[in-house]
Amino acid sequence: MPGGRTNRRGTLLLGVLLLAVGFVLVLAPAGSGIAGWLMQLWPVFLICAGVVRVMGFAVERKPRSPLVGMLLIIIAELFVAARFQPGLNALQVYGRYWVLLLLIFASVELVRYYSHRHAEGPPPRVFTPIRVLVVLLIVATGVVANRAANKPAVLSALRLPSFLSGLRDSVVGDAYAFTDQPLINNDIKPGMTISVNNSYGNVKITAGSSTVKATLTKSVRGWSQEDARKIADRIRLVMSQTGEGLTVTTNRDQVAEQFTTDIQIEVPSNTNISITDSYGAVAASGIRGSLTVKASYGQADISGIKGDVSLALLHSDITASNIDGDLTVTGARNARIANVVGTFELTANAASNGSVELHDMSGAVRVNAPFCRIVAQGLDQAAEFKTEHASVDVSRAAEVVIDAPHSNVRAKNINGDLRVSSSNSNLQLSSISGELEVQAEQSSVNVEDVRGSVAIETTHGAVVVKNFSESVRVETSHRDVALMTGVEPAGDIDVQNNHGQITLVLPQSSRFHLDAESANGQIQSIGFTQLEQKARNTLATVLGLDGPTIKLRTSYKNIIIKASAARQTQAKAIVNSFRHSDQTGRDSSGDNRVRVEACLDRNRAWRRGAGCVACLQGGIATQSAAGIAARGRWSREQEP
Repeated sequence: MPGGRTNRRGTLLLGVLLLAVGFVLVLAPAGSGIAGWLMQLWPVFLICAGVVRVMGFAVERKPRSPLVGMLLIIIAELFVAARFQPGLNALQVYGRYWVLLLLIFASVELVRYYSHRHAEGPPPRVFTPIRVLVVLLIVATGVVANRAANKPAVLSALRLPSFLSGLRDSVVGDAYAFTDQPLINNDIKPGMTISVNNSYGNVKITAGSSTVKATLTKSVRGWSQEDARKIADRIRLVMSQTGEGLTVTTNRDQVAEQFTTDIQIEVPSNTNISITDSYGAVAASGIRGSLTVKASYGQADISGIKGDVSLALLHSDITASNIDGDLTVTGARNARIANVVGTFELTANAASNGSVELHDMSGAVRVNAPFCRIVAQGLDQAAEFKTEHASVDVSRAAEVVIDAPHSNVRAKNINGDLRVSSSNSNLQLSSISGELEVQAEQSSVNVEDVRGSVAIETTHGAVVVKNFSESVRVETSHRDVALMTGVEPAGDIDVQNNHGQITLVLPQSSRFHLDAESANGQIQSIGFTQLEQKARNTLATVLGLDGPTIKLRTSYKNIIIKASAARQTQAKAIVNSFRHSDQTGRDSSGDNRVRVEACLDRNRAWRRGAGCVACLQGGIATQSAAGIAARGRWSREQEP
């Protein structure tokens, strides 16, 4: 029984290992190092499985025969050789490494012989007719494969049926490339449409020619160059005139053998292009017209297009740059987009598991890419992003809307409103000039430098808001809430928490109507001499005139209201060091002249982002380096 349990445990661990490797291969982003490394070395895991079975036979006789383990090791060894010798076909691999197969067979037989137990009967014989036959078969086939691989004429001279000949060429043949003479069409009309249809090959369109010039390159697998040329001579480019313009394709449907066709076309700039391709790469540049692409299982590279671009992709990647028009992409797996003047819209497949990277987009942006990592920066117009089980990183953008459940979100330098919807995530939001609205579940939220109102709803997540000036509304549970600002709040503050602490840090000069209550907790006031210093669970009072309403609610935790008077005194001292009679002077080091302007409205100065440290004191605004550094020190020292 113990031996059986050990064997089952080892089998279970091996199964879990293989499943983990499979999940990594499926979930790892395309092009990532871990995915490429595992794709190169996956036969090693097959070797491990074979070794486990052989050792299981040697130790516990489970399995009862090492034959399956030996076959796994042999197959994996051939795959490893093919991986690290990509220039060899299957016959060449076998002809070069058949000696290793013989060694593996001999090693397993030795394990069988020396692991024999007396209880199993008489020991097995080393040489039997079957074992001798297997050895001779490996030697004979290995020698023949080696000779045939070094002398192509041996198999090339064989007269085989068509399907066997094609199988021979595709498996053990070499690839030969043949380029035809270009086809030229001079019947060009402005605004005409050139349609290109291809499969199992690349399509490249280059604009700037005065005519249409199409060149076909054929790649054919054959046992010899003569055999490959016979097939290539039957493949040709077909160019025909249509009512809308010109169609370029091949006669692939008339040739049964396996081959690839690469089409390169030079076209006039002022033409519309339509491309349909599968199992190949598509490239187009310099076109001053519309571009439509339908591609699958390949790559699309688009650049320098002055016109609208539409791409319908399937299991394909897209790289596009310098598009002076609208860009629409559907079905992309990975997308890298830069410098688009018009609107941009992307819809990815639900199982793409890729990435979307956007840079310098002048028009509106809309991205719907489930399971895709999204990175965007330099967005001049409104943008909307949707994903799940991934991440979103946005910077230097205008108004942004993010819907990203189960995804971490990072946004900074947003010149407009920001709205985020997420769950089970971590949200990092900073430098927002407009309003902020967050709808989340089981997510932590960290916010800094917001000039508009703030509204955050989450559960089971900590909330931190630094440097706000307008109204703040926070709702969470089972985690702490911390609000810190360097200016007197201009809007109401409403915090609803459950089983979490609330910390509020305000300037000592703040005016407000306070309504705080903590069920089964205490309310503590630090630095506000006007408030009662005795800890209690409810506190309702008025501090100053015409202040906003501050409503704080929690349970089983404390509420801390803290004044930042000492830090403001330091800030005021720094500001006063720059004050001169004509409101112009030098900073403390004497290196840079700074302009100091009277601030008649501290909130207005805060909103325009000028000299917030001085605004704390209600008198001076400064853009000096020392003033900015002082504000940073003051903000860090106010953290609870």
